[in-house]
Amino acid sequence: MSSGKTPVGLTNFQGWETGIRRTFTIAPADAWETLFTQPVLGYWLDSNAGLPLEKSDTYTTSSGITIRVTSVTTGKVIRMKWQQAPDTDASTLQIRVIPAREKTVIAFHHEWLKNEEERIKMNDYWKGVLDKIEAYLQR
Repeated sequence: MSSGKTPVGLTNFQGWETGIRRTFTIAPADAWETLFTQPVLGYWLDSNAGLPLEKSDTYTTSSGITIRVTSVTTGKVIRMKWQQAPDTDASTLQIRVIPAREKTVIAFHHEWLKNEEERIKMNDYWKGVLDKIEAYLQR
């Protein structure tokens, strides 16, 4: 008999999703710049990426991930389609920079994931990215 509870990460509208955020002692503008320049861009996308990441930009990583930027509010939020080869379906990734007094929250929200297994995989991936960003900022 089912308990009737919805599994963690399963929504009615965006399917499976995960959201990871962390607060850093960095100004919002500096956080945004850091996210989209190397080496930090390499932590979450690809160490060869160097795009300005503007609306409609597309980039394919050496590991087969293709992103297509769908919207950007510079300094605040970027949304993109995220497709891992050989999958034909894309998920949606949103990266936000949120002012928090003298600090800044960096948030990754990934939705339209295939299933619970992919949700767990991406949850771990984004946690690892934030760990690397934290180590980079503390150097």
